[in-house]
Amino acid sequence: MTISSGPIKAQSLNELGDQIMEYTKKLYQLAKSKDTLNNQIKIIDIQIAQTQLKIQQTLATINQLKGDIADLTAEIDDLDVSLNDLSQIYLQEINQNYKLQKRIPFLAIIASGNFNNFFESYKYLSIIQKNNQETLLSMETARTNLDIQKQIKAKKQKELENQEIELASQQSNLAAQKTSKVGLLEVTKNDEARYQKLKQAAEEELSSLLGATFAYKKTVKKGDLIGLMGNTGYSFGDHLHFGLYNLTESNLNSWTYANDIDATSYLNEHRWPMNGLDSINSVCEALGSSNCLTQLRGNTKYSYLYSDRFHHGLDMVATDKRIFAIEDGVAYTFRNTKSSLGNHVKIFHPDGKMTLYLHLQ
Repeated sequence: MTISSGPIKAQSLNELGDQIMEYTKKLYQLAKSKDTLNNQIKIIDIQIAQTQLKIQQTLATINQLKGDIADLTAEIDDLDVSLNDLSQIYLQEINQNYKLQKRIPFLAIIASGNFNNFFESYKYLSIIQKNNQETLLSMETARTNLDIQKQIKAKKQKELENQEIELASQQSNLAAQKTSKVGLLEVTKNDEARYQKLKQAAEEELSSLLGATFAYKKTVKKGDLIGLMGNTGYSFGDHLHFGLYNLTESNLNSWTYANDIDATSYLNEHRWPMNGLDSINSVCEALGSSNCLTQLRGNTKYSYLYSDRFHHGLDMVATDKRIFAIEDGVAYTFRNTKSSLGNHVKIFHPDGKMTLYLHLQ
């Protein structure tokens, strides 16, 4: 997407803000409506339209900031020239002041009795000294203004950097939302009954996890075997669901499924929980695939089946079904006697992180 040239009126930004707010209200109303496939598609369409407006809003802000920075740059250049000119004038005045002071030594004037020449020279010297003070004051003012404008420019440049980061994020969200719509229609085959069935399966998966009870705990080392991938999960059949949380062992009871964080860098720093997986880039879609990630964190083709329309954690499969601790820690094993969907292990690590391994045999 290209950025249009020229400043954007503030009114345009306000209008975009009003339209975005209207879409927010529509989303709120739809969220309270019956959960149907048709309503989900409407929600995605509105989110797409809203994100497109946010992108326009960010682009407008970027253009405005670029214009402000260009104006500030020109103003700083002018102030810099002015300060240099004043510095030259001040040096010249100081030089004149020095020469005059040497020309009118007070004792020599008294000895000669030529007071008229003395007072004329003294008067001229006083004028030059006054000019010196005024020039010095002008220099200090110019230097202060220059510093202020430089600070404002630096702030604007930082705002521009943040807006460009925000733009990239919004464009990424837009692409994900469009992909989610295509994916939702694909997995449901645009069929309401199939949508409700898949949604029920998603709810049962979470319910089974929350319904699992504590079995035992033990200390584990990085690379220790902690379980086997089970024939569980509704989205791709067999898979391991992996999650990362900021949670200590003493706060186990405060754990909530949706409070996960991005696990990518943590996995790369330690190890992956299954053999044959070593990169977030190994993503697969087809059923029966192996040694790959079947669902990423965030907006996915299945995320609109979840209550918060967001997939937490990473789903992965591997030919080798063994699951390993990615780092040292204390492993808590939980079992669900009614459904193996909920069988899982939570490992608390010394760095304050907790890793979740879900859908075990």
